[in-house]
Amino acid sequence: MTKPTKAEVAKYRSLLQHQLASLKGDVGSMRDEALRASDQDASVDNLADQGTDNYDQGFMLGLIENEEETIQRIAEAIERLDGKGEWEFGICPLCVEENEPRKPKDGKKPLASAKKAKVVKLDPWIPKVRLEYLPWARYCIRHQEVEEKGRETA
Repeated sequence: MTKPTKAEVAKYRSLLQHQLASLKGDVGSMRDEALRASDQDASVDNLADQGTDNYDQGFMLGLIENEEETIQRIAEAIERLDGKGEWEFGICPLCVEENEPRKPKDGKKPLASAKKAKVVKLDPWIPKVRLEYLPWARYCIRHQEVEEKGRETA
């Protein structure tokens, strides 16, 4: 894996902008639908119908929240493409962090044995296949799995 070329960056930008526009439209229509459901007559005769309406509205609001999170991730990816993000587009920041030499906590120089240890550097670039499928990916697959497992246990 290597740094994306200018042509690939242009392709990713196009994919991101298209997906962003699509999601913003979807969220707008879902928000309208949720508001329309809440504006309906509250004096429903059947409690089961009212319960279904409440469930549907809650489900719709959950979908909106998920889509808004994806919109935020896409906006962050576009910022990284523009060089304004926290890290460069296409790089897994956790791989970069793993590749950095560790310094002792006490501020002293590393031991001679630590210097001699062979360090295997990981390729920090997210695979292009992953970026084509999910251009707003923040992490490589390995680190994404770690992040998701962390969320499951939290």
